[in-house]
Amino acid sequence: MNFSSLTGPRFVFLPHRRALLLFGAFLALSVAGLVALRAAGPGAVAGPCGSPGSGLPPCRLPLPSLFDYPGSMSSVASVIAWLPFPVAFYAGAVLFGAELERGTAGLVWTQSVTPARWLAAKLAVPAVVLTAGIGLLSLLYRWARNAGAQALGDEWYYTDVFVALGPSVLAYGLLALATGALAGLLLRRALPAGGLALAATGLVWLLFDLWRDRLWPTADVVWRDSRGEVADSAWQMENGLVTAAGQRVEQCWDPHVAMPPGCHPETGIREWYAVFHPSSHFWPIQLVETGIVLALAALATFAAFRVLRRLHA
Repeated sequence: MNFSSLTGPRFVFLPHRRALLLFGAFLALSVAGLVALRAAGPGAVAGPCGSPGSGLPPCRLPLPSLFDYPGSMSSVASVIAWLPFPVAFYAGAVLFGAELERGTAGLVWTQSVTPARWLAAKLAVPAVVLTAGIGLLSLLYRWARNAGAQALGDEWYYTDVFVALGPSVLAYGLLALATGALAGLLLRRALPAGGLALAATGLVWLLFDLWRDRLWPTADVVWRDSRGEVADSAWQMENGLVTAAGQRVEQCWDPHVAMPPGCHPETGIREWYAVFHPSSHFWPIQLVETGIVLALAALATFAAFRVLRRLHA
């Protein structure tokens, strides 16, 4: 028997071939949908369209073109951004927890395969698959989004859009895999390990959602004599008035009233301010978040190897 095959890709894939086929079918459908959305994008920017006899310009694709472009793009962003969650549960419950619970892993370890080599293979092969699959979807999403960006109602800083557009979604996928391994080794039971991995990944995802605006210094602008405006694509953190004493009064303007009642505690206010992230901050924030999440994934992987070593000390 060739023991080296027990740590190869075939060894990892065979017990999970159904999940792999399901993931492949999901990727194929997603790619087809994104290609179709890319084709529908220019028509969505051009304006509403309809079928013959509707009184509207004819659609580029058969109507109702099967797509509500803005709504479909928003849904696609959510699907891509939330992919790490099923990955976390599957890794914890099936890829690691179930094998340890049933004793399958222990059987492999008796076949001249070290536990460390087993764990390395169980992490490396899915990591390659996830990186390729999620990376492809993220790139295609950006490609399809660029075709009709003017017709979209969501901005780059919306949570799902932000995660789906950049490498952070890959980092979350690898974090989900690593936390699944750690949870499986700690609990050695399928469902509890899947739940723990899901909760840990969700906690990191939520914390970044709450603190993402703090990952990069904000821009600050002050207008004198009349209130100005920042770009529609800007992610606004604060806006308000500046008193004569230099104090900033946050959230103290109304788009329909020049100076709302109670928003000028001192006379002579002639300054307005805004604190925001311009769209140019997308990549700095993305890279900082990606780096931190990858570091957490590396830490979880290191902890998994330490737990495995302790189990077999």
